[in-house]
Amino acid sequence: NYFYRFYYDKGYKDQTCCPRTLKKEHFQALRANAGCFEWHHATVQATMERVQPYSFTKLILLDHMDWMPNEIVADEWIALQRATVPGAKILWRSAFTKMDDKPFFNNLDIEDMSPQWYSKDRVKMYPGTFLAFMPKDPLPWIDPVPSPCQRASAIRKMSTTTKMILHPLTAGKVNAHGDKMSSFYADQAKGYDAVRENMLVARCQMMTGFGPIKKGHTWLDVGGGTGRNLHYLRAQLDLFERIVVLDICPELLEIGEQNAKKSFTPSQFERIRWVCLDVNSPNVRALLAPHLRNDLKRGFDTITFSYSLTMIPLWEKALESAKSLMSDEGRLLVADFDTYTEEGKSIKDLMIKTWYKQDGVRIEAKTRDVITNKVFSREKFTITVARFQQKLLGVNIPHMVVCCKKPMITTEKGTRQLSHPDLTRLEEKKSD
Repeated sequence: NYFYRFYYDKGYKDQTCCPRTLKKEHFQALRANAGCFEWHHATVQATMERVQPYSFTKLILLDHMDWMPNEIVADEWIALQRATVPGAKILWRSAFTKMDDKPFFNNLDIEDMSPQWYSKDRVKMYPGTFLAFMPKDPLPWIDPVPSPCQRASAIRKMSTTTKMILHPLTAGKVNAHGDKMSSFYADQAKGYDAVRENMLVARCQMMTGFGPIKKGHTWLDVGGGTGRNLHYLRAQLDLFERIVVLDICPELLEIGEQNAKKSFTPSQFERIRWVCLDVNSPNVRALLAPHLRNDLKRGFDTITFSYSLTMIPLWEKALESAKSLMSDEGRLLVADFDTYTEEGKSIKDLMIKTWYKQDGVRIEAKTRDVITNKVFSREKFTITVARFQQKLLGVNIPHMVVCCKKPMITTEKGTRQLSHPDLTRLEEKKSD
C-alpha cells in the first residue's frame, strides 16, 4: 500500500511500492504530455474565476470543502458553475458520510458513492465519496450585505431593541394571532431588519440552499414580513415569475414593500406580491392562485419559513398547508432557533425556551421531529438538517436549517427531473 508506505519510509525508497506516475516505464508518457498540465498556487474559487467560462467537463475536488464554512463553499460553487459546462461531472471526498451540515449542498442532486467505493479505499481516511452533475439553472447567488434602506442609525437600533426587550411588560392582552404579531412588531417595523441582522443568522445559511433558480421560478416566503430574504437574491430576481411574501402583520409588509421599491428595479418589484394572509386559511390555495395566473395546480417551487414557524400557534398545520402548496419539483426550507441538545431537555434548553417564550417564540426539539418524520417522510422527500450555534452578545445561540425537497436527479446535460415521477399526474394530463 504505497499510501502508507510513503509515511512509513518518509518517501518512496524504490519503485517496488509507489504510484504509477513515479515508475520508470511511465516517465516518457508523462514527459510527452506535460503540456496538458497547469499549476495554480491559488484557491479553487480564484482559479475558476480566472478561466474561460465552460472550460471544464469534469472536476475532482477531493476533501478540501470539509475545511470550509458553508458560505465559502457557496461562493466557490458559483465560480465552479461559471467555469464548467452544464452537466459537468463533479466528484469529491469527505471525512463525513453526509453533507447535511452545509445547507448549500441542498442545491445539488448528490449520489452517495461511499458504499461501493469505501471498501476499495486503501487509506480509509475518507468515509464519504460523492458525485453530482452541475445544474444548468443558476445556483443561488447570495449577497449578504443589507440594502441601504434596511440599515438604521444607532439610535434607531437602540430604540427598537428597547421596545423588543420591554414588550412582555408593556404589551396589552390580545387573543388573535394577527393582533399579537402587530402588537409585537408595529413599533419595531422600521428598525426590524437592522436589529435582527445579527440575531437571525440562519436566514443567510438557508438561502444558500434555495435551489437552482430556473426561468419562471416561483417562491412563497411564509412570515416574510419586511422581505429581507428577497435582498439576498437581488441579483437574480429577474429569473422569477412570481414571489409572494406572506405575513399576517401589515406593518411589516408595508415596510417590506417600501424597501423593495427603493432597492429593486421596476421590473423586479412588479414580480413581488405582498399578501396579508394566514397560511392556515382554509382556502389558502385559492386565495394565492391569482398570483400564479389563477393556476390552482401550479404551486411554488420554493417555500421558506424564516424564523416564522416557531411563532405560528398552529405550526404543524402551517407545515401541512405549505406542503400542499409545493409545486411538482418544490422544496421547503426552514430557518429557525433550535435546542442546544438533540432531545432539548438540558438546563440550557430550559433557559432558552423560557427566555424566548416571553416573545411568543416556541423552541423545542419536537419541531425537527415533526418536520422530518411526520409532515415530510424520508420515503417521499430528500431531507437534511443542519444544526449550529453562533454567539450573540457572548452567548451561543442554537439555530437550524431544514430542507425538504422532492427527490430529483440532474442529467448529464444539466437539466433536472424527478427521480420518481408521479405517474398519477401523467394519467391526469392524458385524460385532460
